[in-house]
Amino acid sequence: MARFRTLLLPAALLLVVIAALSLWSRGGEDEPAAIVVEAIEAGAPVLDVRTAREFATGHVVGARNANVLDGDFRQRVDDLARDQTVYVYCASGHRSGRAASVLEEMGFERVVNAGGIGALRAAGAEIEASS
Repeated sequence: MARFRTLLLPAALLLVVIAALSLWSRGGEDEPAAIVVEAIEAGAPVLDVRTAREFATGHVVGARNANVLDGDFRQRVDDLARDQTVYVYCASGHRSGRAASVLEEMGFERVVNAGGIGALRAAGAEIEASS
């Protein structure tokens, strides 16, 4: 019984962390990667919310880098039109979900969490590295 109690607390804490991460990264609408790629290719605004180092290793052509974990994220995206659809992506979809939530709080009418760069690449997005 004592062993059960010792395992119960870490398991409960793990569930709380997973739930918190899920809520933290839940912003924005989801769309299939192929539709996102079409919109990006048509000139829709797209934000890569990864770090500058990650961005330099490869990013969607035309993407703007605005690291969601930087303190100046809101200032870096403040000039975007709030009435047009904005697409956000990161490495896996978690940070882009957080960025989508922030953009929605800022009054952006439609934000799409495009997920991770791997899914966009697999759907045919053109990727380039910074020089």
